[in-house]
Amino acid sequence: MSLVDILILVVYMLGLIYMGYKLGKGDKNQDDYFVGGRSVAALPIALSIAASTMSANGFIGGPGWGYSSGLIAFMLNFSIPIVLAITLTVFLPFFYNLKVTSIYEYIQMRLGSVSRLLAVIGFIVSNVIQVGSFLFIPSLIIQSFTGWSLTIVVPIVVTVAILYTVLGGLKAVIWTDAIQMVVLFGGLAFAFIVVIANMNVGFFESISIAKEAGKLEALNFSLDLQLENGVWVAFIGGLFLWLKYYATDQTQTQRMIAAKSIKDVKKSICISGFVMNIVYFAFMFLGTLLFVYFNGREFESDNDVMITFIATSIPIGVLGIIIAAVFAAAMSSIDSVLNSVTTVFIKDIYEKYVTKGKPASLKVSRIFTIVFGFLLIGFTLMAFGGTTASILAVIGSYLSYFSGSILAMFLLAMFTRKASDLGVAIGFILGILITVYIGSLGLVNWLWNYPIGCAITLVIGYVTSLIIKEKSQVNFEEFTIKGQRAKLIAEGKTRDKDGTSILPGTLDKYTYVLLLFFVVQTVILALIQM
Repeated sequence: MSLVDILILVVYMLGLIYMGYKLGKGDKNQDDYFVGGRSVAALPIALSIAASTMSANGFIGGPGWGYSSGLIAFMLNFSIPIVLAITLTVFLPFFYNLKVTSIYEYIQMRLGSVSRLLAVIGFIVSNVIQVGSFLFIPSLIIQSFTGWSLTIVVPIVVTVAILYTVLGGLKAVIWTDAIQMVVLFGGLAFAFIVVIANMNVGFFESISIAKEAGKLEALNFSLDLQLENGVWVAFIGGLFLWLKYYATDQTQTQRMIAAKSIKDVKKSICISGFVMNIVYFAFMFLGTLLFVYFNGREFESDNDVMITFIATSIPIGVLGIIIAAVFAAAMSSIDSVLNSVTTVFIKDIYEKYVTKGKPASLKVSRIFTIVFGFLLIGFTLMAFGGTTASILAVIGSYLSYFSGSILAMFLLAMFTRKASDLGVAIGFILGILITVYIGSLGLVNWLWNYPIGCAITLVIGYVTSLIIKEKSQVNFEEFTIKGQRAKLIAEGKTRDKDGTSILPGTLDKYTYVLLLFFVVQTVILALIQM
């Protein structure tokens, strides 16, 4: 990297820290730190949701995947508009009305402490593993361009994220994510410009070449259960994957409940759906152009495609922006996990078992963010060792085995009156074990693990709850979808001050926009491969 590129990167990092300082000056309590005082605007929340989903692995690995597999790689995101329509229609109004800080507080309210603890453990473990993998590829990339050791790169990336997260809380996470999404747009745009300007053939001729190579075929309706990214596994398996992530994972719901109003919640989710799928499609489409750019050359791994392109084709100055985009993609995932894991630890473990219900101070909350940040540095550096990296990859592949069970836990709580704490906990554990066994047989693509795990947990959790009858003092009028709807209708509180419906399960214009977007994206994919 040249001095100009390094200066661009340094200024960018210092700018993020300064933003965190300015945004956090008004934080006075836990509510300000964890949910931004529930006063954040829709657009930055939308960009933050999108940024945290698109890790540096997406920025680098996405085009590489598009290079090797073509536009069918986009199908992993195929069901996102449907999932977000369900999320903003059913789940988010429900949680928003409860005014919870951690959505796992709701599991305690409806089911009990055993189910809550299992959900919290599942959340923390999955996010620590995921964020470690988010750091893996970008750190190697930054090392290759700077020559810095990984023991320098990893602490720098995480420390910057720690600083602005601790200084500004969720507001800093959301606003810096929004800025980082803009930087990501810039890096992606520069990449497209360089590719198109330097190809030996015209743009439309390159499209024809990619089409002849089968790179534009996205929709495969085969019923083969082992097919990767076919329409059915992408729609059904992807629906359960993303529903767990957007509707029942603290990393995403924490941003949504930080909005000023239910209208802003729905608007932010709707915007994020467009941003995520358009940018994700752009990643894959860039990969198909790179296939023509490199004349179909074979690479050792998909990640090498984008790394080679950046190393050989990006000019001075622009390289700094591209590397900043890689940092942006990595830190937008790191800050999300730091803030959400701290929130869950404070609300679901520290305040429950240590202070016995007494709210933790703002100082304690910030200390735990720092602690988790440094634990993340240590965990990630261990993962780069020759033995631990393979273990990390293996563990990461097993995330799908328990995600479906976590989603099922929320479905049982929200949609049934019979589900009990012990019954759901047993269903959760057995659901994971049985899904692991089925997955080990290698009969289906890994995406099917999500609906399989969810279905098994639903059945076992419900039946076990009927057999093991627990005395419950839960007010079902408040803690189930049907009950909350009935209560709000009876009280005449079905709309917010601005006229937006707060009833969970009510379709509105945001739902219809996302459903229309799903139809449009499907038509476009079909037309491209014709």
